[in-house]
Order: sequence, then C-alpha cells, then structure tokens
Amino acid sequence: MPYVSGFDRDQLMCCSWDAFVDKESIARIIDAFVNHLDIGKYGVKPVAAEGRPSYDPKSLYKIYIYGSRKGIRSSRKLAESCKVNLEVKWMIGGVEPDFRTIADFRKNNIDSLKEIFYEFNRRISGAVEWGFSSVDGTKIQADNAKDNNFTKNKLDDRIKWLNGHTDEYLRILNEMDKQEETDVISGELTRESLEAKLKEAQERLARYEGYQKLMEETGVSQLSITDADAKLMKNKNGFTVAYNPQTAVDSETHLIRDFQMTNQVTDHGLLESTMQGIKSSEPEKIIEVVADDTGSLCRSDTGYEGRNSPS
Repeated sequence: MPYVSGFDRDQLMCCSWDAFVDKESIARIIDAFVNHLDIGKYGVKPVAAEGRPSYDPKSLYKIYIYGSRKGIRSSRKLAESCKVNLEVKWMIGGVEPDFRTIADFRKNNIDSLKEIFYEFNRRISGAVEWGFSSVDGTKIQADNAKDNNFTKNKLDDRIKWLNGHTDEYLRILNEMDKQEETDVISGELTRESLEAKLKEAQERLARYEGYQKLMEETGVSQLSITDADAKLMKNKNGFTVAYNPQTAVDSETHLIRDFQMTNQVTDHGLLESTMQGIKSSEPEKIIEVVADDTGSLCRSDTGYEGRNSPS
C-alpha cells in the first residue's frame, strides 16, 4: 500500500522566511500590531542579555501575545518556541532569548502588558460592533499548597497540637533524667530521637506563632506563604489556594474587553470595578452588562445598565 511521500531531507531550498508563514496566520496580525506600537509611551523596562545588548522589547511583546493566543504560558516553553516554532522565529527575526530573559521581561513590564491589551481593543473598536459584556470570575490555582495557607482557626489548632506534643516530649525526657543511665523508653524512643522531635516541634511552634502574630498585626483573614495574595477558595474540585480574576467578554465578538485580577473569594461586588475601564473609554454611553446571580448590580445613573442572568 503506497503512502503519502515526504520531502527529501537533503534537498536544497531557496526561499524566504516569509514563505513559511501562512498569509492568514495570527502571527502576521500580532507582528503588524506590535510593530506599530509606540513602545516608549508604556515605560518599557528592557532586559539585557548577559554580556550583550538587550533584546528588542517588541520581540518580547510578540512572544507573550503569541503565547497567550496559543495557550503557551511557561517562560521555558516560550523560549523553546523561539527555537522550534517557525511563526515565532519569523516574528522575532530568529533571536533566541532564554527563559530567564522572557520571565524577567514579564515581571518588569506586567503593567505595560495590560496597557497594550487596552490599546488593541481601542484599535479594533472602529472595525467591530460591540454587544453587551458578560462578566464572570474564574478560579485560577496558585502555586501555594493548602498546607501553606493558614487561617486563625487553623493556626490555633496547630499551635494547640504542637504544645501538646512538646509537653509530652519534655515529660518523657524528664523521666529519662530521673532514671539513671536510661536512654531508651519502651524499647523504641531514644533520647537522641526525642530531642530531635522536640527541636522540630519547637521550631514549627515558633514559626506558627510568628504567623499568628503577623495575622493579628495586619488584620488579614488568611495567610499564604508562597503566594502572599492568594486565598483558599472553593471550586468544582473542592478547596484550593487560588486567585479569582474577573473577565468581561463581549457578546458579539467574544473578545475580552477588560479584566481584573482579584483574590476575593466570591464574585460579589466586583462587577462595577471590572467594567470601569470599559466605561472610562466610552463615558458617553450606557454600558450593558450581564453577570450571574453572585455579581452585583450597577445603578443606571452611573452609566451602567446591569442585570443578573440565571446561574
């Protein structure tokens, strides 16, 4: 049975890089958009490569916008795309920034990325007819493990548990001291292992008491150690430490018109703040918004026409 034959790997080619990118590729739209941006107005902070001039900020913006469109979030995977993805190589001229350069650029220019998002919406607003906006939240899991997220009750329970174990270890060690030349209790626990357990319990106790004091001083209801602004939230899989970003999506184009990152456990009260950027761009219009029944209604005299949709 014959198969579809491929090309000869030893065949010499004479073609341009432009020939490798489809005429309707999203890469061409991203390239044209970023090339026409006035980068200076966004306060871009370039990231220098080691021992060399810095990479063009426009190239790094192209990488991030392309990655967002294609679902490539990791800086390591974006760096890999610079080496193997023909569309990315075409956009950025074949340069290959490493993952640290890509990650540092995002960290240093996170605010400008949102401004460029707004600029894209402004540029296409004359070519599309906006409908109403639909606002909802999405729980996005943080890196913070549940064991490293603390509430007042959780800390109280752990401190109580550790105090009990610390007292028991001290009691057993005291019994050893009373019995001459005895370094083993019940044939299992040695003085060395007990002292190690006691030291570990005391260190954990001091750490948890420090967390407790910090929560009292700052007045926060939760404390996350890895991602300080993440909170324990309920999602479809139970409870997880997460963020709750709010997104406003247009009903006609299905484009995201605005968003805000929050750590609020529910969506209640976030509708107006999520729509504020859209309202500011069109102050003369009444903005129609739809949210589920956990959202908050906006009064018509604020320039919004809000209503709840069924859950």
